[in-house]
Amino acid sequence: MIILHVFRAAAGFLAPACIFAGCAIHGSAEITPITRDSSLEFIEQSCFSELVSHILPEGLVVYSRPDPCTLRDLYRRGAIQADGAYFNGYLLAALSLKYAVTRDETVRGLAFAAWSAHHRLVAESGYPGLVARSFGKKDPSDANCVFRRDGSGDGLCGWLFGAGVFARLAADPARRAEAALDLREIVRHMARHDLRIHVSENEPAPYGDFGTPVLAVSIGHRAAAMEALASLALRLNPADPECLRFRRLLDERGYPAQFAAFHSWFPHHADNSMMYAMNLVTAVWNQENADYRARYLEGAEEFWERVHDWQMAFYGLAYKFAGGRARPESIRDSIDRLANLPVRHLARKGENRMVKARMRIVPIERRPSTSSHWAQNVWLELAPGLREPAGAATCRLDFLLAYWLGRYMGEYAPSLTGD
Repeated sequence: MIILHVFRAAAGFLAPACIFAGCAIHGSAEITPITRDSSLEFIEQSCFSELVSHILPEGLVVYSRPDPCTLRDLYRRGAIQADGAYFNGYLLAALSLKYAVTRDETVRGLAFAAWSAHHRLVAESGYPGLVARSFGKKDPSDANCVFRRDGSGDGLCGWLFGAGVFARLAADPARRAEAALDLREIVRHMARHDLRIHVSENEPAPYGDFGTPVLAVSIGHRAAAMEALASLALRLNPADPECLRFRRLLDERGYPAQFAAFHSWFPHHADNSMMYAMNLVTAVWNQENADYRARYLEGAEEFWERVHDWQMAFYGLAYKFAGGRARPESIRDSIDRLANLPVRHLARKGENRMVKARMRIVPIERRPSTSSHWAQNVWLELAPGLREPAGAATCRLDFLLAYWLGRYMGEYAPSLTGD
């Protein structure tokens, strides 16, 4: 615990140095005015229509695709995308939440297809308990899919989040049983390899280490991922001996307390923040023990202290879902940010050069598209005079996930989201 406090103090000391070096650090920021161009329903419909063109016949989402795009192009992009499991978790969760709100059987059918791809990422990854990054084909006529097997922590976090929401809201008994089996395999994998993802028996993945601390302290989103895994695995396998042993392993290493150590070398790394928020929802929703939940809430409070003025709807929703104790208006301000997604920017395409805006949040309409979190990097904006290039299309799973989680939580209602 002493080491933890020392590290927290060091993080505060290092923040000015990061600014001097050019790292984007969160500071006080003015509230970005809401500039809604249309109703949230209209934006959701536009995003959902685009989303359909990003899904493979096997149910896997391809976040970014060529525009225009053939099925062959889509399969090839699926085979090489780095975070297929991560974004398929977005897809599966958004569809499950939409089904829970609307009870639309067509939406549930899409969720079942997305689950089929999700299950395939584990069952056919080529190594027990490995969550493959993605899969696709060289040609639509190929009988079998090819898998990108270099698993990552991002993929695991997204997989757990999507599987957890689906199992709770949309799955039937057969698919819940598949999820339970997949989770047992993932638990065995992580326990056998000392909390590190492996692509084969003797080959660790480069971006999947959940056991090695930084300066003797585990980074919060890593500990949160293992807590999410343990909670979800035991929810679906309450008496499984290996899942129970995994729970004890995390307790021995102090992971419930380390859940609150929300630090990284870049204290406000947006990708880590998104993973932390996803893991927070997974852990809280699937954990019945009050002591564990209290630890998670400690983590949520520390998380919120660092990101509350980022004005990202999903963060505010995740924090409120966890039982966050901040003033209601503070949470509401974050949730209101979902409205700040102008229709004219729904079709932003590709990546581009960007400049850092230090110590202030860039309004969402001036941020470049990115692929890892719901509202683009709040510290970056398009360089003056540049436009994002044509030739690629991205689906707004970020918006759809936050919108339907908000609808599920009662934060957005159709009668309140019109012009």
